[in-house]
Amino acid sequence: AWPLEALGLGRPPDVLLAVDVVYGREERVWSALVETLVALSCEGTLVLMAHGNGAAPGVHSMGGRFYEMAADHFEAASLPADAEHPGCQIHCLVRRPPAESRRGSV
Repeated sequence: AWPLEALGLGRPPDVLLAVDVVYGREERVWSALVETLVALSCEGTLVLMAHGNGAAPGVHSMGGRFYEMAADHFEAASLPADAEHPGCQIHCLVRRPPAESRRGSV
């Protein structure tokens, strides 16, 4: 199914890495990002997200509209900030089983 076939993947990857992708204030863009993460993942897929100083409002504290939408499909946790890189926040999202998703779509 798209986008896995388009990327030449036979199954969802175990790990996805996303860096500097939740910026601005456009909810439609965040919705598309959540939709893409859902399409690329399956139960148990780990999504590592790194956010810099310019991230959208609330993102560093795992709040805001992006994380509200992502919570429908992913469990999320924040890693402790690194003293050498105080402006970088790393979040771990794990895809819920479909039966546990809060909604069927984004």
